[in-house]
Amino acid sequence: MNHRSWRTRLILISLAVLTLIGAVATGASAFVLLQLGRIERHELADVLTSAPQQPVTAADVLIDQSRTAAANPDSATAGDGASIGDDASGDDAVLGEQDEFSGSSSAGNLAAGEPVLPGGPDGENYLLVGTDSPLGLAADDPLRAGHSDQNRLADVMMVIRLRDDGTAAMMSIPRDLAAEIAGTSDIAGTGVIAKINSAYNRDRTTAARAARLIDTVEENLDITLQHFVEADFQAFLRLVDAVGGVEMTFDRPLRDQPKENATDPTESRSGFVTGAGTHLLDGRQALAYVRSRHLEEQLPDGTWQRHGAWNDLARTDRQRGFMRTAAAQVAPALLANPINLLAVLDIAADHLSTSDTLSIVNDGRRLADKFAGLDVDVDVEDYELRVVDVHDPVRWSLGLDPLRAEHNQRVLDVFRGIGWDDIVESRVRVQVTGTARHQVAARLSELGFDAQAAGPMPEGISHAPEGTVVYLAPQGRLAAGLLVSHLLPVPDFAGHAELDATTVILHIGDEPPRIDPGYRRVDVPPADQLVP
Repeated sequence: MNHRSWRTRLILISLAVLTLIGAVATGASAFVLLQLGRIERHELADVLTSAPQQPVTAADVLIDQSRTAAANPDSATAGDGASIGDDASGDDAVLGEQDEFSGSSSAGNLAAGEPVLPGGPDGENYLLVGTDSPLGLAADDPLRAGHSDQNRLADVMMVIRLRDDGTAAMMSIPRDLAAEIAGTSDIAGTGVIAKINSAYNRDRTTAARAARLIDTVEENLDITLQHFVEADFQAFLRLVDAVGGVEMTFDRPLRDQPKENATDPTESRSGFVTGAGTHLLDGRQALAYVRSRHLEEQLPDGTWQRHGAWNDLARTDRQRGFMRTAAAQVAPALLANPINLLAVLDIAADHLSTSDTLSIVNDGRRLADKFAGLDVDVDVEDYELRVVDVHDPVRWSLGLDPLRAEHNQRVLDVFRGIGWDDIVESRVRVQVTGTARHQVAARLSELGFDAQAAGPMPEGISHAPEGTVVYLAPQGRLAAGLLVSHLLPVPDFAGHAELDATTVILHIGDEPPRIDPGYRRVDVPPADQLVP
């Protein structure tokens, strides 16, 4: 997880532009309203998904005993004879800097046994798409190479989550990620597997393209999207020109590989050629640079050789490097000169389109107010999916790295409203022992726990207890609390030093507990009160 990448700076630019638009829109000048009214809005409300409720986490169901003790210092016991004292669970080792009891739902004042309900949505997801349409370029422009006017691949895709508390999270979707394209299933239910960005090139209208891409992203990544924004590369070109260009420094002369049969060595595929040193790139030079696929560098003896890897990941890294440099220069230029805002409004009107779930003026003002005090070093999180090269069923594509499955799920969970360090069912491993262990493990798996039936006796325990007992590590109160919030009646608790913070043992006695899909507040004894 990288908190200070180029995407962090990009979101700062976006929020800065929204702030300026909101401020100018307050004046409601005829010119501003006319320009904003030109932004195309697509009927996608029926395709986009309403923001789901915020999931219940372990922090929502577990009673904070330190707060209980402070509120009622004379209390002596709390169920099963466990004394209420200072919290010595050590769960901060699991949650990092997050407050152990910063749950999302309003369960903080509920007593043990009372039901806990999911909270309302805590944010919304925006799908941002940058397209590589050549519309507007001259017929002989090198930037048209390999593209037709009907070609509108989604070259850049990003999901941004804007939370109600004024923080944000961002994730890029690799354009070459192999995915099942929505709406392509045959009679047998088998869909077309292709690079995910191709979902944006199967329909004629922008609304139809956007709808298919939205469905493809939601179905393959299992996240919901509430808004859609598209900008084509002409917007990128004009924005760079609007601020007077972007300075870039190159160690050696660079060029995109010359066209086939070219007589002039500077006649590159994309039109990008530059010498060594610092250069001010205008919009078309910058666009040619970030779109170059076969960069070459010139050696001191005048010969040319391949510059870096010629693949999409290397190209994406090059785009990040440029955007990191550009973002640092564009944001101050936008904020320093109101005339630049007028240029941005004109660019937005010509090259920006959104879903009909967004009101440019009203939502611009709302977001500008909410994120006015944004600290990008603290309030913006930047996430990246881990991918590997795959060639089956789609050649030269990418797949989610199976060795980094837990990381990728945590990244996607962020865009489901689950914090990176939150404890939810899928992150708790339950070893079920005793009677009816297979049935109980199966039921817990249905609720999302990583539950497995083990032996008749808990490992490391010499004498089987008569009733149902939950064994937990000293730092495992959150995991145990989430499990017990689904069990009736509440079992006994015991310590087990060999377990980790997210693994618990559920030993079933003669009477198996009832497993409830709902949640209840629970009181788990602190570490110093657990008996091994």
